[in-house]
Amino acid sequence: MLKTFIIDGDKGGVGKSLATRALVHHFLSQEEEQRPRLVVYDADLSNPDVCGEGGLRPGGGIASTALLDLSTESGWIDLGTKLAILSAAAQTAEYRIIINMPAQIGTRAFDGSIHIVSEVLREANAIPVWLLSRTQESIRALNYRLRQMPARYEAGIVVKNLFFGSADKFLLWQSDELRQRLVDEGAWLEAELPEMNDQLAVMIGRRPFHDVLATGIDGRPLPYGYRLALQSWLKRAGTALEPIEAIEAGVV
Repeated sequence: MLKTFIIDGDKGGVGKSLATRALVHHFLSQEEEQRPRLVVYDADLSNPDVCGEGGLRPGGGIASTALLDLSTESGWIDLGTKLAILSAAAQTAEYRIIINMPAQIGTRAFDGSIHIVSEVLREANAIPVWLLSRTQESIRALNYRLRQMPARYEAGIVVKNLFFGSADKFLLWQSDELRQRLVDEGAWLEAELPEMNDQLAVMIGRRPFHDVLATGIDGRPLPYGYRLALQSWLKRAGTALEPIEAIEAGVV
């Protein structure tokens, strides 16, 4: 079976790359016999923190990684071709594709100007994972996605990034009609991405979390206190993101 998680949020700085890397680590932490094969694509070419230099690479449970330009029709055609190959392989094994989307992709690919987008997302069994900040703009961008591609956004998960404050600070989202329609009355879930210690985030950079835990940074072990902080954060982030596996993609 093939399932794809689209890590989105449209705006820069909402935590898409961090959530992508946390989700990858969540799958890699599973027992090998239970773990799906992972394919990770980074479409944020201006700041490729996921699959750029020093980031995720194939091996250790990751089948492949690549940078993709999904602001163009050619990029979506390329993704569609990759999906065809993966779909064939997924007949005999579980595959999970994780795609880190760039900022402002809504006005470049989700506005209907690239007609193949909806078809590719359908073939991918795509699940939207929306990183939410506390601004009205973040809610409007999600609403825009739903208006443009309602069949692809029948189910998904909204992830409140606690970097922007505790969960009870997301008052605009909590009181918005969109939340009522998606979460209270619809098939969407909610989750909370815990805030990572600032100094720890700087130390790790774009290094894969599993590499940092295994070999440290530049050949030096991560200081023990920071190691404990990273392990705690990864456990909480994994628990928060785990429910996405149960979400079924839209089939229209």
